[in-house]
Amino acid sequence: MEITKKAEYAVTILIDLATQPEDCYVTAREIADRQGIPRTFVPQIISILSKAGWVEGMRGPGGGVRAITDLHELSVLDIIETVEGPIAITRCLMDDTPPCENRPHCPLRGVWIRAQDAMLEVLKGTTVVELVEIKQQLVSQTKITA
Repeated sequence: MEITKKAEYAVTILIDLATQPEDCYVTAREIADRQGIPRTFVPQIISILSKAGWVEGMRGPGGGVRAITDLHELSVLDIIETVEGPIAITRCLMDDTPPCENRPHCPLRGVWIRAQDAMLEVLKGTTVVELVEIKQQLVSQTKITA
């Protein structure tokens, strides 16, 4: 499955929540405005993240959403697969597709498997907190060059 904007937005929402004080609830509108995500997508994605047990919401004045999981351990792969399901660089590697009749003789299959393993390793080895740190570095570099 292709990594969609929906999965990318889910990662971005969690990055945003990771930058907020631990006991602070923020509204979907605030997240959407800060991150440039269409406002209609944020509540849908927050619902998925809530079902995964990563965020919680509070209704009413002062309400909103906040992270309730350890974002040091939550990987990009976990988020993508929660939002989209298993991902693969080619349909050939998906378990839910009929096997290709060329599979036993395909010279590309080994290449796809190695590429898939490398991609999954990078996504699994990258956490939300690491992305927050990268974003902070990029923002500070932009301020220096401006």
